[in-house]
Amino acid sequence: MASIIDAFNESLNENQAYVKIVLFAIPIYFVADLFLVGKMAQFTFWGAILAVLVLGLLTQGIHNVRLNRSEVLTLNPIDWVVALSKAIIVLTPQFLIFGSIGYFLTTKITIPIDLPHVPMIYSVIVWSIVFSIILTSYLSFAKYLKVLQGFNYKVIFESCIDVLVSFLFFLPQLIFANVVLIGPVMYLFFVFNVPYTHWGFVAYCSAIGVINISILANYLAQSGYEQIKGNNEDYQDNCQINVIDDAAERLNGH
Repeated sequence: MASIIDAFNESLNENQAYVKIVLFAIPIYFVADLFLVGKMAQFTFWGAILAVLVLGLLTQGIHNVRLNRSEVLTLNPIDWVVALSKAIIVLTPQFLIFGSIGYFLTTKITIPIDLPHVPMIYSVIVWSIVFSIILTSYLSFAKYLKVLQGFNYKVIFESCIDVLVSFLFFLPQLIFANVVLIGPVMYLFFVFNVPYTHWGFVAYCSAIGVINISILANYLAQSGYEQIKGNNEDYQDNCQINVIDDAAERLNGH
């Protein structure tokens, strides 16, 4: 079963982990500071660029874990650009197609049940399924960065609900992990009457943000391995990797 504990351990034990945390925390800090000082136009512009950076890091991170590499987040700009470009090719049509379907189902179709909250429940169900399909498509592609596997709808439709359930179990774990990491520091700032807008707190949270990206990449790689149905003959690469066992080996330095 995918483990957030394994994912957290690897985020701190991968090659040059602390260098990456400091380096990638800089753009996060920069964007967060724009928000705090109220420069919303610049925040929106640079926030979009940051989101692109994160997508590239996340995609390559999932790929690295699936291939049992010693790093999660990459410092190689070529790897980042290639992973990002392929991710955009896969995700853009998925968002357009299934986003349009979700919009049509939730705006053009009326549920003939006159009970409170039924429309909201219906919308949540529809958008959850749409999200699960897009996420499964992304994970299918990110395994070996094979664009065509992002459109392998037989595998995607068979696995999307399992992927969604796994992701929903992950979210409260991630929230709890962040409470543990950030909570004590927040308390110290509160005790000493230092505002949370202080550069030290923003910098610390930016570093935690980088750790979150690494954790997410690790967990999604594990979840994709476990939840996406089919064997490796469904893919063009016949490399079989047990990411959970191999993660433990990497942590032991093997």
